Amino acid sequence: MMKRLFAILSLAVALTTLTTTAAFSQKPQNKKPTTQDDQVGKIGTTIVRLPITVKNKNQILGGLLKSDFEVYEDGKKQHIDDFKSPSQLPLNVGLLMDTSNSVKLKLPFEKDSAEDFVATVTTYRRKDQVLFATFDSDVELHQDFTDSLETLSKSIRKVKAGGYTKMYDAVYRVIEEKMATTPNSEARRIIVILSDGEDTASEHTLKDTIEIAQRYDVTIFGISTKNFTGTGAGTVENSDDKDLRNLCEETGGQVFLPSQKVELFRAFSQVAQDLRQEYVIYYTPINQEKTGKHRDIKVKLINKEGKLYHKQGYTY
Repeated sequence: MMKRLFAILSLAVALTTLTTTAAFSQKPQNKKPTTQDDQVGKIGTTIVRLPITVKNKNQILGGLLKSDFEVYEDGKKQHIDDFKSPSQLPLNVGLLMDTSNSVKLKLPFEKDSAEDFVATVTTYRRKDQVLFATFDSDVELHQDFTDSLETLSKSIRKVKAGGYTKMYDAVYRVIEEKMATTPNSEARRIIVILSDGEDTASEHTLKDTIEIAQRYDVTIFGISTKNFTGTGAGTVENSDDKDLRNLCEETGGQVFLPSQKVELFRAFSQVAQDLRQEYVIYYTPINQEKTGKHRDIKVKLINKEGKLYHKQGYTY
């Protein structure tokens, strides 16, 4: 009897493990993105949702109105249909941690700051969700979308470092297999990358990763630990940091270059704060023809001073 019970329990554990592993390996459903390809309003009409962060001297510029913005697509001014200030949309956040050999000595600090970040996100509103994944020679999902701080913290604490760096593959897979298929089409899709910024083994390119992020309306924030030595200003960028900056800014996000532990925590806090202070513009493109070509987006502030962070375009 005991042997039979043990066999049943073993089978149950095996099936649970298989289900967890398959959750990140399954192919995404044929689901259209929620911004450019969703049918909003009239059948055949596309509306673009454009989250925007505005800063002046690194401080959030609040209190802006619809009339303070102008939107241009491929050089043509667009009519703003709707405006939210600040956005109250729920957040789906993917936290991606580099666990390759190059960050082994920094991993304890990465874990501490990552836990602090998920605590900030999950305790603010219950409708916000976070998933946690790592990348080295493999891309591994440790925790699917949840609002449980305890579950996320346990997952973060367990990871170890080793292997090469597949950063672009990690971003691409999380978007394709998780964010493109989230049931809440209204949620803001965010990826936060904690890495030294040096991709060494990905099959996907920087261009591939930017394109899929723009296609599925995903904003990427990068926190580079390349200069993290405990000393120095942390402001020097090499080619890898510039690639990380390009990935972030093309999707509407920002990159941070901390050099000390306190700056690492501050960078995560800044991301969490920025996500609460976004403006969101909705506009109907004048050109509704689906050509499969890239469209450039430019946003201007009217009679105001500030730096704008928003995605730089999309393909439609």
